[in-house]
Amino acid sequence: MKKDADDAETAIISSPEKVILDFLERDIAAHPERLQPITAEQVRRVQSLVGDVSVELDTPLPPDDA
Repeated sequence: MKKDADDAETAIISSPEKVILDFLERDIAAHPERLQPITAEQVRRVQSLVGDVSVELDTPLPPDDA
């Protein structure tokens, strides 16, 4: 993450998320040639896999799923 990122923004990012985001930031900076756009076919494929699945991101998981 950028050192000048807003404190409120970084406060809501968990440690595992920060590790992943930091890795992606370094990898993209070191190897921008690896970036590829998402194709329309990939979007269709993902949509066919998830269908009409609805996710409530603000609802806590039950204890047995956490």
